[in-house]
Amino acid sequence: MAEEGHSFQNVTEPSDSNRKNDSITRDEDPEDIEKYKYKMDYPEKGLCVIINIESLHPDLVLKENLKTGDRPGTHKDVESLSEVFKSFGFQVKIENNATVKRICEVMKGVAKEDHSQRGCFVCVVLSHGKDGGFYLYDDFMTEEYLFNLVKGESCKQLVGKPKLFFIQACRGFKRDSGVTPYASIATTSTGKIPIEADFLYHYSTCQGYVSFRNTFSGSWFIQSLCEMLKKYGKKYELMQILTRVNHKVAFEYEANKEKEKEMPCIVSKLTKDVYL
Repeated sequence: MAEEGHSFQNVTEPSDSNRKNDSITRDEDPEDIEKYKYKMDYPEKGLCVIINIESLHPDLVLKENLKTGDRPGTHKDVESLSEVFKSFGFQVKIENNATVKRICEVMKGVAKEDHSQRGCFVCVVLSHGKDGGFYLYDDFMTEEYLFNLVKGESCKQLVGKPKLFFIQACRGFKRDSGVTPYASIATTSTGKIPIEADFLYHYSTCQGYVSFRNTFSGSWFIQSLCEMLKKYGKKYELMQILTRVNHKVAFEYEANKEKEKEMPCIVSKLTKDVYL
């Protein structure tokens, strides 16, 4: 088991009251349903960029005082991500052990591409990290710098479309030892769109904490993400799927003798529902 930067199932039938609530939901005004749903019926689903850092430059490891620059097992995450996003119709672009200069070139190129026939954009980062960002092969990049490369004026054809970022990396050095639960607990009128609108960031862990990766089977977060997308991607809205990812990582994984835990974190600026 490695950290970035160094089961149970209970199935019950819904009650009659829940069934009644379901019927109420189905009676929602069709116009409202469409109003709060991103248009995804474009000729192309979109582009998915996977930034995969399997090893860091030795000088960077020394400079940042990292335990290791290697990330064994990350190839499993790349394989799973490629498979699932291609199955949804995304064009997948993989950048392995890229430098800061290379990623800047790639993302600026993405911003200049023709996205008029695409429904959304996805970017996945697999690397070591710390609070505020992640490592590329030769240096540290802040997450905000990455996000800004496809915001607003930088990429007008993605304005109003969902831009989804998934970050598998540590965000600090704190470790979550877990806790035993209490017994009973199981567009606007101005015509403008905010620059920050329509982004979603799903982090493998909360700010300040380490993130875990199995050196053989891949990271807890990415493997859970791919599993839930495969299982529910064509059935549920994205936030429902990502909540299931959080549930799986939080309840079905633990590391080391100390049984350390991991809690993914969703930051959503989406303004509508996403159905892949």
